[in-house]
Amino acid sequence: MARAAILICIDGCGPEYLRDARFIRHLGNEGFLSVGSSMIPSVTNVNNVSILTGEYPEVHGITSNYYYDRATGREVYMESPDFIRARTLLEVGADAGLKTALLTSKDKLRSLLNRGAHISFSAEAPPGWVVRRIGDPPHIYSVDVDIWLLKAAKEVVLRESPDLMYVATTDYAMHKYAPQHSEAKRHTRGIDEAIQELVEEVERHKDEFLICITADHGMSDKRRAVNLELVLREHGICSKLNPIIADRYTLHHMNLGGAVYIYLEDLMDLPRAIEVLRDTEGVEMVLTRKQASRRFHLDEERIGDIMVLGRKDYVFGLLDEEVQDISLRSHGSLHEMKVPLIVNLPRSEISEEPQENKDLAAIIVKWLIG
Repeated sequence: MARAAILICIDGCGPEYLRDARFIRHLGNEGFLSVGSSMIPSVTNVNNVSILTGEYPEVHGITSNYYYDRATGREVYMESPDFIRARTLLEVGADAGLKTALLTSKDKLRSLLNRGAHISFSAEAPPGWVVRRIGDPPHIYSVDVDIWLLKAAKEVVLRESPDLMYVATTDYAMHKYAPQHSEAKRHTRGIDEAIQELVEEVERHKDEFLICITADHGMSDKRRAVNLELVLREHGICSKLNPIIADRYTLHHMNLGGAVYIYLEDLMDLPRAIEVLRDTEGVEMVLTRKQASRRFHLDEERIGDIMVLGRKDYVFGLLDEEVQDISLRSHGSLHEMKVPLIVNLPRSEISEEPQENKDLAAIIVKWLIG
């Protein structure tokens, strides 16, 4: 019996964005629909790798979008699969003889996740045959690029009939528009309709199919930004701020996020730095390296001496001023960790109900591979 499994990550899609997604909600109402949790920090790379490996960051090793290597002094984007220390769902499927596919809106995510994928492309660098079928992709900073990607997924099913496919969109629309905005609603409707068409195409090629839908993080309105590096400097503490959210796509979040790692020049400053940070405007939680690792299952070797999480309407980053009024939508903190969990299997067929976005990988492996 021919089976297929599709795992979709709708980037930045807090549950509130899916209120009007009739087909997606239909899948969940017929199967499993719940609100679960993302990994912390609630950023793209950390969560996409957890979703695709079924593991916490302490196992797979991806702790941010942007990594500071203290030993070498190098700052690098976490875009290479060499950073990932665990097998992905695509690798497990390929090893089991399945045809696997990876489609992403951003090419940096395709680069990070492509191990084990027989078919792999992004909306930024699509193959010619897809363009000939559905036209050129919209700009990466557009509401329509995710809709194009899901239409491309349908074409992959039609031409290649993969057994296992992972599709990851981008969160430009959520950064730009709140759920009630007309453009956000248009984005949701377009995704919803494209997923329905994708499922209908899979049904024509496979006897049975499993579809799981989740998000890597949610999104919140932010009104104040704080440069914690400058705050510490005012107290005579030298540090380096690692903006966890930072990536090559800065237009929609300006590298300002709700969580940061801080590296101290002198570890003797640790107690004083923690005291200063706890009294700083916008700070909700301050954790040492060990505390952060234990609480959020992070790889201790790849985080700073201190982890700071912000209040709901605050972000942190490298600004010219200590505190600045802003108006943007961003993520990274505890306030963006609620995500949808949707599986088209009845609850009775799910041995252990998912609680976190990473839990969907185990459901897929059991159903598709056994």
